[in-house]
Order: sequence, then structure tokens, then C-alpha cells
Amino acid sequence: MTRDWDNWDVSGIADEIQAIWQNSPIEDAHRQELVDIVLHRVTLPPESSILEVGCGTGLIYEKLVTGLPSGAIYTGIDSSVKMLEKAREGFPTGTFLFGDGYNLGFEDHQFDVVLCFEVLGHIPEIEQFVAELLRVTKKICIFTTWPSDGEEIVENYETIGGVQFLHRRYSDAYIRNAICTRGPKNLGGTESVSLRSGGEAYIVALHT
Repeated sequence: MTRDWDNWDVSGIADEIQAIWQNSPIEDAHRQELVDIVLHRVTLPPESSILEVGCGTGLIYEKLVTGLPSGAIYTGIDSSVKMLEKAREGFPTGTFLFGDGYNLGFEDHQFDVVLCFEVLGHIPEIEQFVAELLRVTKKICIFTTWPSDGEEIVENYETIGGVQFLHRRYSDAYIRNAICTRGPKNLGGTESVSLRSGGEAYIVALHT
């Protein structure tokens, strides 16, 4: 698969996106809503393991880490070297690794909770990506999408700093089918939550 959609390391883009994320009250409120979903809807016992796929510059980690139980272990991965540089610089106590969500270098069911926020709308062929998220999940996987208005997939592009980024929306039926057909045999229920941003969060439980 070509990665002509993967432009996060184009010169200056990480700085521009970071400025947008940090300086926008709307973006800050969106991150807080996502973190609240994790902390209020998921039971996190001590020493829980959390993986965030597409951790970006660490801004979810910043809000999440203060609410995690004692001994919890957070790992963030991203395919953008420049985003990871900013995450490590801003949050030196966090663990931020280079990784590809299409082929996660972790064992099956390795993490109690797997998170993936604002990623699936920027990539093609999400089925394998969803399969990998669920493969490494032990208990709960939470990911977000942008919903379409009935059509299975609506694709366009957004421009940031003169660079185009893929922007895909998916129907609820399409996402649920991807979960059912590509998820492991121990799938439990799937709950969806409408976000104030217009996005949708899917909370997928696995039987342990």
C-alpha cells in the first residue's frame, strides 16, 4: 500500500498542527471529552496497561495521565517522527514509540485498554487497522471516526499548511461491520457515543 496520504512529517506541518491543537479552546475541549470517556466509562484497575495508537504530540497523554490509577502504564505510538519528537520533548516521563497501526509490533491481547483518536479518518483501508487495534486489546478498545450522512464512505481532503490530508467519513453500519468481521472471536458489545465535535466514539468490549 502506498502512503501518499501520510504527510505528517512534511517540513513545518508538525509545528503548524501543534499550534492549532494547543491554541484552540475547541480542540482542547474535544481532547477533554475523549479523556472523560476513557476515565468515566472504563474501569481501570491499578497497573492497567494503556496503548494509544496515533498519539501525535502527546496532548491526550497530558490530560489522561493525571487520571490514571496507581501503577498504570501508558504507551503511545505514532508513525510521524516529528510528532513523536514533540511528544518526547513536551512529556519526557511518557513512553512514545515509533509504530505503524497497520502492523502493531505487540502481542495479542497485550494491553488492557487501546485508544485511537482522530486517526481512522485520515487513512485508507481501515479494516486492517481496526483488526490490529482489536488484536492487541485485552479488555476495551476505544476509537473515533467521522460519521457519513448515510453513504458507506465519503472521501475528500483538507489542506493544512499547503499540504493535503485525506479526510474520510464512514457510516455506522460500515464501522460495525469492520469490527465484527475483522475483530477477534472474543468480541463483546460495541457502544457508540456521539461527540460534541460531530465525531463518533466506538467503545468495543472484549470478553476476557
